[in-house]
Amino acid sequence: MSHSWNESLEKMHTKILQLGMVMDIFLPVVIFFSAIYLRDRFVSIKSPMDLNMIFYVLLALSAAEAITIFILKTKSWRPYIKRKFQENPQLTIEKGLFGFGTIIYGLCFSPTIYGLVYYILGGTWEHFALF
Repeated sequence: MSHSWNESLEKMHTKILQLGMVMDIFLPVVIFFSAIYLRDRFVSIKSPMDLNMIFYVLLALSAAEAITIFILKTKSWRPYIKRKFQENPQLTIEKGLFGFGTIIYGLCFSPTIYGLVYYILGGTWEHFALF
């Protein structure tokens, strides 16, 4: 039984890592190059507004999400997760881990979207790459 449990956990770990690679490496690269391509061809209007304030707001929001990710990954959330499994016995460990990984990777991916919005509004590609 222990052997099959380890295999199941290893398969779930592999799925979570693959999800992370897609969401945090592949999608941001695709969005970056497609944004550069689309902006050069379709967005020719210079933004009339000052983008510094938007840049700092989006940067602060990204920093807040980084802090949220850190808090979610600390030990203080383990009792909450354990209680969720006790409340809902049908929830398997694999589904719980995959859902938790999806939330973490989604939070990691959101600064890419912020950078895309900033870039489309007329920001520089250096700031877009920063996000």
